[in-house]
Amino acid sequence: MLVTTEILTSNASLLRVPIRQKVKFEGWLKFELAHYLELKGMKHVEVESKREYGRDRADIAFFGNGQPYRLELKTPNTNWKLRGVNENGRPITKNVQSIIDDAKKLNSESGIVAFVLFPVPVGDGRWEPYLDRINKETGLSVTKDGNCEIISLNIDEDSTCDLIVCAFKSRRFHNWSL
Repeated sequence: MLVTTEILTSNASLLRVPIRQKVKFEGWLKFELAHYLELKGMKHVEVESKREYGRDRADIAFFGNGQPYRLELKTPNTNWKLRGVNENGRPITKNVQSIIDDAKKLNSESGIVAFVLFPVPVGDGRWEPYLDRINKETGLSVTKDGNCEIISLNIDEDSTCDLIVCAFKSRRFHNWSL
């Protein structure tokens, strides 16, 4: 089980508000993940750190087994209609592009991209082609079975939605000229 999934399921009642409003909760989740990393013995855990990691700020930076890691986190909301959820939301295409941009920004074997796509109608597979887009534009192999987990959360007493939790390692991107 992904760490992010554990954090989300243990805070299911808290998440009802941002899910109903389609409000991103990345800031809160960053600190939950940073706290978890420290509890697991990671060293020099920092949020929004530039120290020793280049010019770009990482959402979370830490050392594990003597190696530096940088993690970029996204909580992209969908613009799909669901009962019990406000209809506002940024188009999913733009949100997926921000995930792709983060994967490219990391440009590192020790880079990690994690995202929580929400809200998704229960059992709805419309999100899956966006993994293909991530793969095509990054050269990675992010798969539903290998990198993602689906969790269902109650929006209110009558409605439920899925959250798609994905994490993958970035890699160095090469600019090949032919």
